[in-house]
Amino acid sequence: MKKSNFNNVIKSFTLVLCLIALVSAISCRNDGDTQPDPSQTQDTERIEHLVLFKFKSSVTAQQRQEVVDRFMALRNSLKDGKPYVKIEYGVQNSKVAAKGNYDVGFRVTFKSLEDRDYYVGKIDGQPTPAAFDQMYDDFKNFVGPLLDLDDPSTGGVLVFDFTSNEKGSGSIPETGYRLDHWTLFRFKPNVTEAQKQAVIDGFLALKDSKKNGVPYIKLIEFGYQNSKEGAGRGYEVGFRVSFASEADRDYYEGKPFQTASGTFDPMHDAYRAFAEQFLDIDPDISKGVMVYDYEVKRQ
Repeated sequence: MKKSNFNNVIKSFTLVLCLIALVSAISCRNDGDTQPDPSQTQDTERIEHLVLFKFKSSVTAQQRQEVVDRFMALRNSLKDGKPYVKIEYGVQNSKVAAKGNYDVGFRVTFKSLEDRDYYVGKIDGQPTPAAFDQMYDDFKNFVGPLLDLDDPSTGGVLVFDFTSNEKGSGSIPETGYRLDHWTLFRFKPNVTEAQKQAVIDGFLALKDSKKNGVPYIKLIEFGYQNSKEGAGRGYEVGFRVSFASEADRDYYEGKPFQTASGTFDPMHDAYRAFAEQFLDIDPDISKGVMVYDYEVKRQ
């Protein structure tokens, strides 16, 4: 893209962002009696750890369930004598072409990078840490033989970690129905830091998009990949979007599944056209974009 064309794109998109910010500020003043969501008011760091598994074709339904059960049991693991992780999971239900080929995904959250490093523990080729989570280490030894590590499209496992730009638990709502939508991006090699930031800012601005005149996206957060496990598949920046219904997610995704006026989010549709020019999606979209959606399961 020529520099002049890029500058024009950025100016246009910046104008949109400024208008959104102005509308949001006015809305905040008009809604002064609204109480903040308690799950977002805690001034604490949060590390998001996404893990996706692809099983061998020979793995049975019973074995898959055992993987889920044992992973979820890691919530009982201790550090300094106290529980230190929160875990949710779900089965892929995205419709988009970039949904990949993973069977089950887990969202693990930590209060610090130190806790994340304790959890990850041993990494091949590196010295064994003085202290690590033995329960998780045992799980890795159990699940490894069940994963399709020879699948070139998945490598059997994907891990994406980031320090969230948001505070609090990041779980809105904490209980009840929630559908989480993860989007991971890999940029083209020649994309500048300014262009990357424009892509990030544009994504975060989608939080102000509306459905039937009302904001409908519960949360958008992002961060740059900081996993140490070497299973990030080249993705550089990740976003997690939360919806209160599958219908809201479908409205967000929109085209080509929903094309009639009023059935899709025009703001997201315009953003997608803007962002794709910077993503490494040729010749395969999954090279530059990975999407994982699921209805959140907490048990």
